Amino acid sequence: MRLLDRPWRPRYTFISYRSQPMRNRFKTRTPPKIAADLLALFALILFLTGVGYSLDGKGNPQAGKVVFEKNCVGCHGKKGEGLGGMSKLPNFTNPKAMMDQTDQDLFDKITNGGGKGTGMPAWGPLLSEQDRWNLVAYIRTLSSPPLIK
Repeated sequence: MRLLDRPWRPRYTFISYRSQPMRNRFKTRTPPKIAADLLALFALILFLTGVGYSLDGKGNPQAGKVVFEKNCVGCHGKKGEGLGGMSKLPNFTNPKAMMDQTDQDLFDKITNGGGKGTGMPAWGPLLSEQDRWNLVAYIRTLSSPPLIK
């Protein structure tokens, strides 16, 4: 038998990549860890791209801006900053504070008012349901970072 007729296989090797199966060559990650990493990456991408938190598309942020400037600027400020750090008004530009509230929570506060001692009036009888959802969509854009152009 000639040398070239045999299948090639190193006879004496100190460290050979062929000595290990492919699956054991690299440290593997467990599927739950990969899923958690992908979920965190997806949330980070949504936050950094400014896609807002309202994925159901009930409101229009541009229409909400008009309603906000007409009815809400007096108390919440032009940019939704809550009129300073000493104010008890919510700061809509703070992403951490806004992530704690769902769209339905914001909609209910706009509709029914902020509760006792807050001074937030109930806008339910004065604004249409679509205008209130537009406000929620616009408030969400205040807490997201601007896109780089």
